Amino acid sequence: AELVVVVNARCGVAAMTRNEVINVFFGRNRQFFNGVTVEPVDLSDAHPDRKRFYSALVGKDVSEVNAYWAREIFSGRMQPLSRVASSDEVLRWVVSHAGGIGFMDSTRVDARVRVVFEMGQ
Repeated sequence: AELVVVVNARCGVAAMTRNEVINVFFGRNRQFFNGVTVEPVDLSDAHPDRKRFYSALVGKDVSEVNAYWAREIFSGRMQPLSRVASSDEVLRWVVSHAGGIGFMDSTRVDARVRVVFEMGQ
């Protein structure tokens, strides 16, 4: 099934571009366009959707993404994204944080979240 990027349905964001998604998941954007603080959540390295997501989004494997974050964290520029172990936990995170954003299998989406980007785009 297709991976989609979802936000809390109440955050006021209806759609995002690929570049906006990249900037959120690489820690460069800290707010949505409407001023709501972005609260992204990532999956653990062991989850196969993490590999699929970063490969489709930026053409990088998990080790390259982890190396990027290691450099940013070591330099003191950024804090790592929160991580969870499953799509169910991604859904719970996004629903429980006003600026929650995460990625998941499209079959898991429900009315509490809004799809803002489809990985096939």
